[in-house]
Amino acid sequence: MILQQRVLAIVPARSGSKGIPDKNMSVVGGLSLIARAATVLRQIPWIDRRILSTDSVRYAEEATRYGLATPFMRPAILSSDTATALDTFVHALQKCEDLDGVRYDLVVVTEPTSPLREPGDIEATVTALLESDADSAVTVSQVDTKTHPDKVLRIESGRLRFYTEQGMAVTTRQVLQPLYSRNGLCYAFKRATLLEKRALITGNTTSVVTTRPVANIDEPLDLLWAEFLLERPFQPIVAAR
Repeated sequence: MILQQRVLAIVPARSGSKGIPDKNMSVVGGLSLIARAATVLRQIPWIDRRILSTDSVRYAEEATRYGLATPFMRPAILSSDTATALDTFVHALQKCEDLDGVRYDLVVVTEPTSPLREPGDIEATVTALLESDADSAVTVSQVDTKTHPDKVLRIESGRLRFYTEQGMAVTTRQVLQPLYSRNGLCYAFKRATLLEKRALITGNTTSVVTTRPVANIDEPLDLLWAEFLLERPFQPIVAAR
């Protein structure tokens, strides 16, 4: 518990990945993605229950080896390419409450496909949720200016066009509005956000900005990037005075 709030941690890991077969069993730094998520969650003492939501017996066995419970198998309807993250989290929360006979106040989600998380990422996200009285809190990374929408181009009738109207006016990257994307390190939700508001991000969602580079595993190249970052810890550049 944290501040009298009972906490459920969910690691979602369905099988059937197209980009990398059995993606959640991919190895980074000597551990599978499932094992890396489990190892970080074990370091946080105020989490009351740590579970894997999966449709794979192999994934469940891997989770058990690293301290995650698998109290149920995810139904096929929640294991397809069209299944939503919201439905998956709601199902896991409701199943755990039914099986455990308790009410969980907070839900923490750590996606195994974001393997470079640290315990501090989870602690910061839950702290941000509680201190801001938000519905949810999400870790995000700033979008690289090279792929900012105001610099992206499209092809129309064989000619290049700016994707946004504002793109024509961009002269330097300094004038670009900072934009952010979810990096999968951590989500934290209040129970009512999932069960009553039926949303992951609401008008009352707060953020935790990750300033170090991280990897999000979708393609084989992402695994190489994750290994690169593990071997070369990020050192922030300090401007000379």
